[in-house]
Amino acid sequence: MEKDILEQLYKKYAKQVYLYLYSLCHSHSLAEDLTQDTFLKAFCTLKTTEVKALPWFFTVARNLYLDEWRREKLRSRKEEEHKERQNEEDILGQLIKKEQNKRLYQMLQSLGVLEREAVVLYYFTGLSQEEISNVLKVSRSNIRVILYRARRKLKMLLNEDEQEGGCKDEI
Repeated sequence: MEKDILEQLYKKYAKQVYLYLYSLCHSHSLAEDLTQDTFLKAFCTLKTTEVKALPWFFTVARNLYLDEWRREKLRSRKEEEHKERQNEEDILGQLIKKEQNKRLYQMLQSLGVLEREAVVLYYFTGLSQEEISNVLKVSRSNIRVILYRARRKLKMLLNEDEQEGGCKDEI
């Protein structure tokens, strides 16, 4: 076909094809893209102008829309499956963290009162050793020793827990 005929067909039918596609997809940008694709594909396959062009354009447009719809449906399904996997992983991660926190809490309870308070104040509230010494009314050097001994006991408990089949938590 000649270029003039192609331009005439586009000018004559593009708006109708666009409106048809928009009625299917309800998206201006997608309808515009599919209209362009429709005419490109139709021009590549239309051999003669004797064929009724408008029904042919609608057939091509509908097929392109259905292909796009299937691709989008597949993409949505994959995204949904990905979100489900992430949710499952998040739930599993929360359960693992909860179990680790439970074990850590139990290990902290096995420390002496002063050691437990020093560890909690230092690691969980972020107080400095000097601030802890003011809170607990113990010298700074003594706090350093208390934290050292508490860490050593916790590591020993963690090693025992690991040998019994638990996960190793870092303090």
